[in-house]
Amino acid sequence: MSDAQTTAEDQLDQAGGGPAVSAAEERSASPVATDFDWGVYADATMAGLAVLVPIPILDWLLEEIFRRRMPQAIARQRGQRLSSAVAAELNKSNRRWWLTCLLLPVVGLFWLIKRISKKILYFLTVKEATDQVSLYWHQAFLMDYMLQQGHLEDEQSAAAARQAMWRVIKNSHRSPIWQLAQQIVSSSRHVARSLLKFRRGHEDELVQANKQRMRSSWQKFRGYFETLVPLYDQAYLAEVEARTATQ
Repeated sequence: MSDAQTTAEDQLDQAGGGPAVSAAEERSASPVATDFDWGVYADATMAGLAVLVPIPILDWLLEEIFRRRMPQAIARQRGQRLSSAVAAELNKSNRRWWLTCLLLPVVGLFWLIKRISKKILYFLTVKEATDQVSLYWHQAFLMDYMLQQGHLEDEQSAAAARQAMWRVIKNSHRSPIWQLAQQIVSSSRHVARSLLKFRRGHEDELVQANKQRMRSSWQKFRGYFETLVPLYDQAYLAEVEARTATQ
């Protein structure tokens, strides 16, 4: 290549006409959103706290409501909207539908007995609520990252992303954010009233206090959340490759 050609290409690059960068490369180069954003983590927090509701069935219903709101709420916070197919994909259970139907009578009875017993032994409920808050925070962070990476643009990529997310969560044992989740749960009382108000768009003193506690502590967990990113990237790539190989 001549010096004249090299100089011309350098000038072209400086003028913004260099090699095109793909959208995927631009997304990968963008910083990971690890800062606290209430719009991303609000429904996740409420879903976990719903376990504390002392009325069986109502606790499950509230948890389901907030859990299912999470994908679209996160997308709206980022100025996007998920298709109904992608939102439904993210809300799928990892359990096979036919197995669920087969075991429903037995599991339903066991689930109800378990729920009632946990309302009697409150410390078990606190432990479960802490686990669920931590779980939903993981989901919210990874859904937000999936959205940034463009993995929620269609149902197929969303299916691969969902499986990758669960693979990461399954291998993320007791995490640093569990202690913060425990603090949030331990300081929350009479949550049913707060959850019902929040569902209608109102934040009472309990919700505002939890939001402030999370905001003041979240910075400590940036490093931890950053460790989840390469794990998810690897899991997503493996899931895409596996799906491609079977086509």
